[in-house]
This record gives sequence, C-alpha cells and structure tokens, in this order.
Amino acid sequence: MKAKNWIKAGLLFAAVLLLSTQTFAQFKVVGYMPSWAGSVSAIQYSKLTHINYAFALPTSTGGLQPIENPSKLSSLVSSGHANGVKVLIAIGGWNNGDDGAFESLAANATYRTNFVNTVMNFVNQYGLDGVDMDWEYPDAGASANNYLLLMQQLSTALHNQGKLLTAAVVGTGGASILNGVFNVVDFLNLMAYDYNNYEHSTYNYASQSLTYWKGRGLPASKAVLGVPFYARPSWNSYATLLANGASPNSDYFGSDYYNGLPTIRSKTNLAYDQGGGIMMWELSQDATGANSLLSAIYQVKVDRSGTNPPATSTLIQAENYTSMSGVQVEATTDAGGGSNVGYIETADWMAYANINFPTSGAYLVEYRVASQSTGGQLSLDLNSGSTVLGYLNVPVTGGWQTWTTISHTVNVTAGTYSLGVYAQSGGWNINWIRITKVASAAASTTAVASVKEQLPANQVVEKAPLLFPNPVATSLNLRGDFNQPGGIITIYDLNGKQVLNAKGGVTNISVDALPAGTYLLVYIKGEKRVTQKFVKK
Repeated sequence: MKAKNWIKAGLLFAAVLLLSTQTFAQFKVVGYMPSWAGSVSAIQYSKLTHINYAFALPTSTGGLQPIENPSKLSSLVSSGHANGVKVLIAIGGWNNGDDGAFESLAANATYRTNFVNTVMNFVNQYGLDGVDMDWEYPDAGASANNYLLLMQQLSTALHNQGKLLTAAVVGTGGASILNGVFNVVDFLNLMAYDYNNYEHSTYNYASQSLTYWKGRGLPASKAVLGVPFYARPSWNSYATLLANGASPNSDYFGSDYYNGLPTIRSKTNLAYDQGGGIMMWELSQDATGANSLLSAIYQVKVDRSGTNPPATSTLIQAENYTSMSGVQVEATTDAGGGSNVGYIETADWMAYANINFPTSGAYLVEYRVASQSTGGQLSLDLNSGSTVLGYLNVPVTGGWQTWTTISHTVNVTAGTYSLGVYAQSGGWNINWIRITKVASAAASTTAVASVKEQLPANQVVEKAPLLFPNPVATSLNLRGDFNQPGGIITIYDLNGKQVLNAKGGVTNISVDALPAGTYLLVYIKGEKRVTQKFVKK
C-alpha cells in the first residue's frame, strides 16, 4: 500500500513538474533588437523566448528595402538559435508616421503576392523563425480590409513552412485591426505605451490594453503585453535615466515617466495572470546587473512557473488575521480556492501577529489583489503603524474575483512583529500576502530609498505651487487639485511614515504640531495621484 502511495505521489509530482515546465515555456518573453543600437553579444538570451529584429521596410510595390546592418541580423540569428531563442524580422515600425508603402502594396493583389514572396525569400535567406508585422497603422475601412487580406496570405505562406506570424498593435483603440486577424497570427504584441507624454505606460493602461483586446475576442494566450524600456517625454533609455540619477524603484525622474522595477514586476504578474507573455521595446535600453528590467521580468516568470521556487517565503492567507477593522471574509474563485478578504473601505485594516523577519535587510512583499473598478492604495506597517514599511497602488483588475499579484520591496530590521495591512484608500479585495527575503546583492539596489519611491507608480507630480506658504509655520493652504472634494490627503515624513490625514475639499491643513522638517503631501482620487513637497519651519 505504501509503495502504491509513493508511486501515486511520484506521478503527481511529475505531472505538476511537467505542467510547470509547460507553463514556463508557454509564457512568451519577446524583445525587440533595433538595427541601429545595442550589441548582439550583450543580449540575455536565457531570459527571452523571441527576439524581433527591427526593422525591414516595405516598398510600395511589395518589395523590401535593404536592411540596415545585415551582418548584425545574421549574428543575432546564430546566437539566438544557439540559445534556443526564436528570431523574427519586424517589418515596418513608426517610420516617421509614413505607412504609404503598406497602403499601396496591401491595396493591390499583385503587390501583396510580391510582398509575401519577397518576405518568404528573406526569411529563408537569414534562417529566421518568422515575421512580426508592424504596420503603424492601417486606417478604418478599405485599409483595414487590405491589412487583413495581406495577413491572411502571409500567414498561409509562413505557417506552411512552420514559421511564425505575429503583429505589433496599438494598446487600445485598434479598431482597424479586424477580428479576423486574431485567427491568422500566432500572437499580438500589444504596444501598451506612448499613450501620452506623461504617465505614458501605467499599470492601469496595461490592464486596459489586455481587457480591450481580449474583450474583442483575442485569446489570452495570444495577448502579449508590451512594456517600455524608455521614458517620455525625453525618450531617454532606462539605462540613461539610471546613469543620470533616476531610481530603479521609481516611475518618474524630473519630468520623465518610465517603468521601474516594481511596475515591471507588477505588469509581468498581470501578463502572467491575464495574457500569454510580455514584450519590451527595446533590449538595448535596459540596465545591467540587479537593475535590469529583463531580469526582473524573468524572475517573475521563474517564480510564477514554479520551476525555481523563490527563497524561503512566508505565505499569509489574508483571512487569517488576528485582528481587523471593517473588513469581511468571503469565498474566492482564485487559484487554490478558500477565502479572501473583501468589502475593504478606506481606513480598514488587518493585523497578523508574530510574523518573523529572521534577518535585517530587504524583503519582497507580494499581495494577491482584485478590484472591480476603482483600485486603491494599501500600506504595510509593523506594530500598529509604529513603523510604515511602504505604500502600493492597487490596480483596477476588472472584477472582484479577477486577481493579479502586485509587489514592492521593503527594508525590515530583524525581529518578530505584528504585521499590518492598512487601506489608505479602499475598493479592493485581498487573497494572500507573501514575504520573501531578497538576496543581499539585489537588496542594495532594489530597497526603497525614499518616501517618493514608495508612492504609487502612476502618480502625477505637480509643478505648480499648490501649497503655500512654503516653508510653512502653522497652516498650510491648498489650491488646485489639492482642495478638490472626493479625494484623500496624506502627509508623509521622509522616512515614509504617515503623519497626517485629511479629506479632499479642504482649503487648509494645520501642521502646527509637526516637527520642523521636509514632508510630502499626497492627494489621491481614483486614478489621480498628485504629490508636492513642503517644508515645516
């Protein structure tokens, strides 16, 4: 009997391992490599599944212009294949907004055939694994229909040779990409960035992008979420930003907005939960070492797949609190079943006694959350708020049982504490909390360095002087966004500790009791995040 049980256990373990391996392989990590930047030898091949070489440009009669740096493409194919990575040619790109060649060739049956034949010859010449079509963008009507015809013909030719066809599409509002395209591509790369100059690629826009395309019928397995490795409006690379003094844990630097490590991790979790992979523009813009965004993506993939379990972790089921205020427990449909904590409103909280942090240093704290329509903000504290460890934005997931994992890194002194999760703003559910010690090599670069870096990723930093007088002695006057009703005002010291709260709509706040020093005032209303620094005399 024991032998049979051991056999069953072994088979079950093998099945779980196989499932994890399959999931790991199925989650796509797609990086663009431009012809004009970056070194083939510097690519982290082991962390990628696909590389798109950018760009080949079409001619108006269905040919291809000579590509830039053909030797670089040959080297990329050789290195990629040696590391088990598929290499595709990306055709098109922004090209200064000139898509005239695409419009011309797609509208003519002869030119379409010429294009398909030219592309197939190119794919075979360089030993490529497929084509990524990046027509930015077909128009509604005849242009959209021609795009579909072109993709259908190209799909048949490529798939007959066992090659891939993918396409890069706008994050939302892509009505000119007809639903028929979904059936002929292997997957779509959703360019969930460049939404605007400021906050051009927030977590919420990523979520909206996945919801938009899946809502139109694109299978989740074909929805590959795009993330930027650069900032707007400067267009500086992430690596350049860090070299200029930006933090890898923040999402803004001066007037620039980008995706730092916490947001990239959160987006990767989102893609893992709701899509089929993640894509980045582009590989040469990444930093190296512990600050690498690609490495952060890969680590989430590894952790979520179960192929390489994280370091010893403490998993806390949210409903197993020792004390709470205002929340309720309900059944969950999340993986694993059981219960979650819901009906969380602003100022509700949960506390968990005797949580041990064995050594001092950085800890990764993950939260399994859901929010139907408003999102919110949580904070993590020790011993009834005596130490505030950090703050994290809870995104809109589209349903009370539509779950995603968000995370941040916090610094903790070794000891056993009562751990608290506090709703800075409500409107979300939580299923579990997981705490994992961060390796010391990464801790020095990923630990939160200031209260600014603990604030939500999609905040707006106001440039106008909405707080006055500044410096202030007794009463701080508010105007503009800060005195609009319906929001929440929180003041933090530079250690990240919450020192004052108020409801939006007031025109002044008494700060007389605050010690002299520098503070940060944060106004939160829905997706709006406004922050400004002031000095107390």
